[in-house]
Amino acid sequence: HWSELLPAYLYACQRKYMCGVSDTRVISGKTLRKREPHLNPDMKFAIYNSMAGSVCPYGLTIAYAENAVQNGAEVALNTAVLSMDVKDGKIRSVLTNRGRIYPEIVINAAGVFAEDVAEMAGDRFYSIHPRRGTNAILDKKAGKLMGGIASWKTLKKTSGHTKGGGIVHTAHGNLLVGPDAVETYEKENFATQASSIENNFKKQQGTVKELSQRDIITYFTGVRAPTFEEDFVIERGRKTKNLIHCAGIQSPGLTTAPAVAKDVAKMAAKMVSASHPVKKNESYNPYRKGVPRLREMSPEQRNKLIQKRPDYGVMICRCEEISKGEIVDALCSPLPVYTVDGVKKRVRPGMGRCQGGFCMPLVAEIISEVTGQPLENVKKSGGDSYLLFGKTKAGDGK
Repeated sequence: HWSELLPAYLYACQRKYMCGVSDTRVISGKTLRKREPHLNPDMKFAIYNSMAGSVCPYGLTIAYAENAVQNGAEVALNTAVLSMDVKDGKIRSVLTNRGRIYPEIVINAAGVFAEDVAEMAGDRFYSIHPRRGTNAILDKKAGKLMGGIASWKTLKKTSGHTKGGGIVHTAHGNLLVGPDAVETYEKENFATQASSIENNFKKQQGTVKELSQRDIITYFTGVRAPTFEEDFVIERGRKTKNLIHCAGIQSPGLTTAPAVAKDVAKMAAKMVSASHPVKKNESYNPYRKGVPRLREMSPEQRNKLIQKRPDYGVMICRCEEISKGEIVDALCSPLPVYTVDGVKKRVRPGMGRCQGGFCMPLVAEIISEVTGQPLENVKKSGGDSYLLFGKTKAGDGK
């Protein structure tokens, strides 16, 4: 009915002509179900964007970081800012848990801790109120239910600050369901609650009725970092001269990240140029060669690679079809992380249905082999997350 379609049509016009999202259009329910046959048959129409897509967020971040290192950047992992020495409106030094740094400029992109960094720098003019969001990851067999990104909307007013979550067919073939939005006073509250999973599925079954919690292989919670103005803070320090704020970033933070980075880079170059000349790095290489993905290769391509390096023929993670060669490559990358989770986020062993139940010990052994550290020193992630306590049997040590 026209009265139902009009609000969606006006919203689509706003997106297309005022917001500049040029591919926005309204399509009929018939056209919608030709594209996505498993969507709720009660849907009469949809606002459609043909250029919408999804990327792997940690894969993208790792690729940028490795490319930066290839071009001369230095990355200090597991390094926490403890305090700052500020004098005459300028940050003179930054004390970390690994020593003191004397920066020319500081870019504050500390997420939920951005307000704390701003406070240390004597330039706090905003506050962060953390907001938890829980997602469920479904087995790849559920991937057939959705080929893109979708969520149903209602004209009724909903409570809470949220775009409502949705269903995403990820870059790796799984379905992601969520997230929700729950205010929390804890900046690192990554707890998952049964109620969040229940609510996400109850809502998104309005999009795809066949969604089932039986297909969940894992779930996780992230914490957004919104300001009370619910807007990004991307600007130079107001009191502190050599500071740039990149705070309050939430959805669509990943989508806007490249554009935000360009703006921040321009600000940084302008600030540095005030004291000495800044010129373009003519030897900059924008290309980063990633680890080969055997699961995406033809049998002929795999065989050719295995002939060169037999490690590619040793299967470690059967769920995700990850070989020993890929794991070794990840451990020899420009920015390696010698933990099970570090390898997991680079080449995906442990991301499948068994969630590392079979491959985790093998990955730990490969880390030990490549780094030369004892197996009991290998960690799952950071801190004291050791996998093993020690040997359980005496022997000849072989």
